[in-house]
Amino acid sequence: MQRKSGDNAEKSAQNFVLGCPGGFWSRWAMRSEPPLLDPPTHGLNIVPFASMAGGWLGPLMMFWLYIWGPLRPFAYPSGELLPGAWFLLPVAACIALWWALPDRYFRIHRFERSGRLYERLGVLVFRKFAPNGDFANRWERRKDPSFRLIRCRKSAIAFIVRTRQSERGHIVLLALGAVSAAYAWSVGWHGWAAYLTAGNVLVNLYPVLLQRYTRGRIEGLLSRCPRAAT
Repeated sequence: MQRKSGDNAEKSAQNFVLGCPGGFWSRWAMRSEPPLLDPPTHGLNIVPFASMAGGWLGPLMMFWLYIWGPLRPFAYPSGELLPGAWFLLPVAACIALWWALPDRYFRIHRFERSGRLYERLGVLVFRKFAPNGDFANRWERRKDPSFRLIRCRKSAIAFIVRTRQSERGHIVLLALGAVSAAYAWSVGWHGWAAYLTAGNVLVNLYPVLLQRYTRGRIEGLLSRCPRAAT
């Protein structure tokens, strides 16, 4: 039973990564068609992006407006809560992660390669609703059955680069969200701290896990493909 479950997960990864039936994935990986630089699913991505902005980024900005003071609701305690200049240091450190993360961080480690860890954490469920995820791709294939997000080895490699960029951006936001939640807790706004933390997990931590999962699956599939054509 466990072996069958593993085979199903492998087939699911092949279908998502290369967008074709498992029995034909190696031939699809070798196709020389140009990569889709702007996938047709980008129009459908407005739904998850809007959900992310409305569910976490919006409240995060609202939190800091409340901390600032003039826009704080009357029901909130009064007083000066805005942090001093020292707070610029952790904020700057979070932003600096965009440039500071070394290449070795993005390498997929041995314990990640099978993808089982991320699957147990619910990454496949999250992937259904993510930008360029299962639902978006399925919807696009209703109009164009031949649609494939990744069509060849060249586009697969380009997609790996995209996962790194996305992971990098979400790590910066994850760090900024963690700093904001910690500050909310420090001033006694425990409800805000809990909400910002929960939103941070959903909007930033899970995308990071998904990028690493996807990158590991693509690299694993490419390593089992012939390398003659690009």
